[in-house]
Amino acid sequence: MTKVVLIGATALAGLLLSGAAQAATVTNGSFEDTTGFTSAGHPGDDTDSLGSGLPGWTIANHNVAWIGPSNPFGLTASNGDYFLDLTDYTTGSPFGAVIQTISTVIGQHYELSFDLGSSSNYGIPAAITALVGITGQTFTSTLGGTNNWEREVLSFIADGTSTTFILAGASGSNYIGLDNVSVTATPLPASMLMFLTALVPLGFAGYRRKQHAAAA
Repeated sequence: MTKVVLIGATALAGLLLSGAAQAATVTNGSFEDTTGFTSAGHPGDDTDSLGSGLPGWTIANHNVAWIGPSNPFGLTASNGDYFLDLTDYTTGSPFGAVIQTISTVIGQHYELSFDLGSSSNYGIPAAITALVGITGQTFTSTLGGTNNWEREVLSFIADGTSTTFILAGASGSNYIGLDNVSVTATPLPASMLMFLTALVPLGFAGYRRKQHAAAA
C-alpha cells in the first residue's frame, strides 16, 4: 500500500508541478469563421440573422444577429471583426443563446471567459447568463458608452471528459453583444500543490521503513 501511495503521489505531484493542466479549445470563439455568412436578408447591414449554421455553435431560444465590420450600427467587435447580438432584430425578449460542447479533464478547474457588449444607443443594461452544468451566473453591463465591452469570467470544475456550456441573453432592449469566448484551465491553489508534493517524501519514507523491516 505504501508503494502505491508513493507512486500515485509522485505521479500526481509531477503532473501538477509541470504545469500540465489540460487546455480546453473553443471552436470559433470570436465568430471569425464566416463560413455560410450572408447578409442577403438585411442588405447593407453586413449582418446575418440566423437560428442555425453558426460554425462551431448551436443556437437556441431565438435567432441571433451575426454582425460584420461594415455594419451601420456604430458597433465594433472586441476581438477580430465579427461578433454576435443575442437580441437579433427584435426588441426585448426572447433572446438567443449559443451552446458548445468542449473536451475537458475530470476534476480540472477551468474559467469560461467572454466579452459582454452593451450600448447606450440600444438600451442599458445588457446581460448574459453563463451556464456550465449546475454552475451559472448572470453578468450585467450598465456602462453608459455607445460601444462597450466587458470581460466576464465564470469558474467551474469539469465533472466529465466533455463539458457543455451555454451563453444566453438575459436582459436588454435592442443589443446584447457577445464576443471573444474562451475556456482555459487554471492551476490548483498553491496550498493544494504544497500538500500534494509533501506526500512524495512521506510516501518514500514509509516505503523505506517497510523495506528495512522486511529485510530484518
